[in-house]
Amino acid sequence: MNKPESVLIGYFPKKIALRTDWFKNSTVEDIYSVCECISKGPDDWIDKWKHNITWWLFDTPEAGLEVLGANDVGFTMLAYKLFPVQFDGGALQPLEIVSTARGELNNFEFLGYDIVSRSVEIAEVRFEHSPLSCNNGCEKIPVNKHCLIDDFKTAWKIAESISAESKNGSWEPGPYCLVEVYRKKN
Repeated sequence: MNKPESVLIGYFPKKIALRTDWFKNSTVEDIYSVCECISKGPDDWIDKWKHNITWWLFDTPEAGLEVLGANDVGFTMLAYKLFPVQFDGGALQPLEIVSTARGELNNFEFLGYDIVSRSVEIAEVRFEHSPLSCNNGCEKIPVNKHCLIDDFKTAWKIAESISAESKNGSWEPGPYCLVEVYRKKN
């Protein structure tokens, strides 16, 4: 399989949660999932309307920092790149990616791939859940210390499998997206 080109869709500052005893996978040290279920974004970031409404992310790292203001202690700036496909019920569907995000990722390091649900393809819908962290899929799925998948082919296969299994209620409803997760270097 040829790896499709991923598209930069935005940046987001998060307070990265450390692994708790709830996670049975001792490989996991911290949670870098795309969703905000465990590692949270800034309080009231939505009310400041600095984000784009397509992906509910910031178009530049600076816009994300603006939302933090003086309360930037403990936040890590992340960047996300999305593949132009959705995994829905085990089937692949093309996903048109319109992005207003700008910048190069020279000062960011790749951490891994996340699989994340996004149930409606309209504005006002953020990424919802990562089966790897939100559903403790890391118990069965090989993940790295950031609760992400290291290898593209493995991530792709697991996204297909999770989307097929979501039809019988094994996971959150899909469709699912495959996202590359990057962290700003200090």
